[in-house]
Amino acid sequence: MKKFVLLLFLALSVPLIAQVEKTASVVMHNGKKCYAHIVGPGQTVYSITKAYGVKEHEAVLRSDIHHLAVGDTVWIPCTECELGSRQAAVGQQAGKKEYHFVKVEAGQTLYSLSRSYNVSIEDLNELNPELRTSGLKAGQTIKVPGPQPSGHQSQPAAGKPDVQSAAKSQPAVAKPGRQPVAYTPKPPAAPAEISPLKEPGRIHVSLLMPLHLADLDKISTTKFDVDQRGKKSYGAFEYIQFYEGIMLGMERLERMGARVVLNVVDISGKTRQDVLTAVNTHNVTHSDFIIALLPRETFDYAADWAQENRIFIVNPLSERDEIVEGNPYVIKYMSSVGGQVDELLRIMGKRPGKPHLYIVHSGSRNEARVRTIVEEKLKACGNIAYTFYDWSANSKMVSVLKKTPDCMVLNIYDQGRDKNRIQVSTLLNRMAALKGGATLVSLDNYINKYGDIDFAQLQQANYMTVNYELDHNDPSKKDFIDSFNSRYKIDPIDSYAMVGNDIILYFVYGLKTKGVDFWRSPNQSSVPGVLCPISFTQSDVGHGFLNNSAAFYKLSNLRFIPFSGKY
Repeated sequence: MKKFVLLLFLALSVPLIAQVEKTASVVMHNGKKCYAHIVGPGQTVYSITKAYGVKEHEAVLRSDIHHLAVGDTVWIPCTECELGSRQAAVGQQAGKKEYHFVKVEAGQTLYSLSRSYNVSIEDLNELNPELRTSGLKAGQTIKVPGPQPSGHQSQPAAGKPDVQSAAKSQPAVAKPGRQPVAYTPKPPAAPAEISPLKEPGRIHVSLLMPLHLADLDKISTTKFDVDQRGKKSYGAFEYIQFYEGIMLGMERLERMGARVVLNVVDISGKTRQDVLTAVNTHNVTHSDFIIALLPRETFDYAADWAQENRIFIVNPLSERDEIVEGNPYVIKYMSSVGGQVDELLRIMGKRPGKPHLYIVHSGSRNEARVRTIVEEKLKACGNIAYTFYDWSANSKMVSVLKKTPDCMVLNIYDQGRDKNRIQVSTLLNRMAALKGGATLVSLDNYINKYGDIDFAQLQQANYMTVNYELDHNDPSKKDFIDSFNSRYKIDPIDSYAMVGNDIILYFVYGLKTKGVDFWRSPNQSSVPGVLCPISFTQSDVGHGFLNNSAAFYKLSNLRFIPFSGKY
């Protein structure tokens, strides 16, 4: 009988294990050669990655790999293809183009190097193929296209170590006793020259965002694809609610008597030339200011162009404070690290018992700027006990935290998205052993960042973070939600609509009431319809403006509520 049951179980199990056959189809995806695998019945992330001999968290290039549907495409890096093509490309370029060697200093990035030596990031990656896999590290020696510039000392070719070997020998995480990477800010530029309004009585605004209008014909409305909506992503609709929030704000501005001309520019490409072509063909020079909802490097290209043309440019969603450095025309809307740390220390100062603050880090260059700011703020505060906890050098997290009950843990660990995700999951598992005896704090919202994170574990860790979600219990935000629903027949899904509404209202109202003098100090005590607090500061007249306002929210009953100061 037992044998029969076992055979029956095996027979029923066989159809559930789908065979995965590797495809021979190799395509370019996000600048990399990849296998384009079409998901078949019964196939899972595990079965697909196992068939191709890769790891789940590192290799499957898809934003939501945990909800695969039959017919979905999964792009898997073709490493053997890339090695051959990269080595050939580097060999050809080395034979045709002159280059010299440069030693990477702490705080330098590919973008800063490209600006310093007037070369493209693409050229740097092509001459140094290891950068695509290992990244850029302080102390590393790389090839830079062109002859040796005067004033720069090159590494001698004869004694130069192998670049790829040197990159691989760099430790991936900080080791015990290793000093964390220092942060070197960019020097300030010349002060901003403020131009008059382009047209008296009207304010011209250019909105730069990736609309992907050329891909509209790829959208399928078949019953199958409609049923799978939510599992498929269309770039054309990714930021549509940001645009809708701007339109809702413009309706309010019209009722207030402001006349606004909105110039919408689709920048779906990612190169410097894509940006230059778009802004030059859409008359962006005829703008009083620019709103640029663009990816990291694309925004940097747009910000350079705005600085050259003396037009202020607002970044709605970037978490990088360094985008304002060396460019007095950049305005960062999302709250700055300094403002967030100030607010956190204010909260801790009111907490009874003087809780101990642990700052979890790895010593990487990714987190160097944040660590520097946190350390400077803590030293200036002077009345809060704190410890910098090197995650990579210590493993006894629970025993350390148990010695200081009712402590707070600020996690600034940053080794790249995949490693960060694993670290956050491990940290939550370790904090679960404390049974609520500590408070976990992050400066970026883990729920927005990691879609599969455990809400229950976050709540057990008394999780707090800076949050821009719409609070239905806030009367002003509820009015916005109702207006948005009435206008578009759907509730705002995330913060995009609110941010779009705030930015267009705040900056147009400022120019309407103060004229171009508004740019000298873009602050106002009150703006009708703005939903989040805004307070801009400038560290130097040659840098841009940071929003130093911040509001922490605590996870309670599986939803964020504004932190009231009560524990």
